[in-house]
Amino acid sequence: MRLHVIPSPFFAANGLVLVPSGAGTALVVDPSAGIQHLIRRVLQREGVAVGAVLATHGHPDHVWDAAQVSTWGADGQVVPVYVPGPDMYRMDDPAAFLPMPIPEFAGPWSKPTDLREMPADSFEMSPGIWLRMVPAPGHTEGSAVFVGESSLDIRVNDQSFYASDEMVPWALSADVLFKDSVGRTDLPGGNETQMRHSLRTISNVLNPSTVLIPGHGPATTLADEIRSNQYLIRARRIG
Repeated sequence: MRLHVIPSPFFAANGLVLVPSGAGTALVVDPSAGIQHLIRRVLQREGVAVGAVLATHGHPDHVWDAAQVSTWGADGQVVPVYVPGPDMYRMDDPAAFLPMPIPEFAGPWSKPTDLREMPADSFEMSPGIWLRMVPAPGHTEGSAVFVGESSLDIRVNDQSFYASDEMVPWALSADVLFKDSVGRTDLPGGNETQMRHSLRTISNVLNPSTVLIPGHGPATTLADEIRSNQYLIRARRIG
C-alpha cells in the first residue's frame, strides 16, 4: 500500500491518497482545500482513479473539497463520500459548526451528492482497501480512528517517510491522536471527558506497533505515543 500524505494550507490538514498494489482506484481521505492539483497529480502518476472518499470527521479542513474529488471516479463517475454517522449533520455546512474563518482560497462549500454513513464493521471502502472504524469521540461527536493492515509505503509530498514490505497494522488517527498531542476538545461538539475515554480505548484496543497517520503533523507509532504523549499517558491513568 502506498500512502501519500499531502499537507494542505488549510490549517495544515493532511490529505491522504491510499493506493493498494495492483488496483485501478485509490481511496482519498480528508480532501482539504488547496490541494486538488496535488491530489490529481498523485492519481495521474499512480495511474488510478478515485474509488471512494473518506472524511474522518466533519470539520471544514478535512472535507472542503470532497464534492469535487468525488467526481474523479473511473469514466467520470461520482464515487461515495463516507462520513462517520454522528458528524453527518455537519456536511450541510461545515463552516457553520466551526468558529474559525474559512480562507478565501477555499471558495464556497459544495455538499457531496453521494454522502454515506461509514459502516461500523470492517468493509472494503475501495478495491483492495479494507478499513475498520473505531469510534473515538471527543474532538467531534463522530471522530474516529480507521484501522487497516498491509505493507506500507508512506510518502510525504512525494518523499519517502516510512516503508515496510511486511504486513503492518496502521491507523488513520485523524484529529484524535497526533505525535505528542491530541485533537482539540474546546470546539463545538468537542468533549474532554470523551476524548480521554477515546484515547484510553485506542491504547487498549490497538496493537502498540500500529503506525499512526494523523490528520495533522507527521506519522508516529502507538508505542511511541504511549511512552511520550502526555495527553495519552494521562488518559491511560485516569480515563
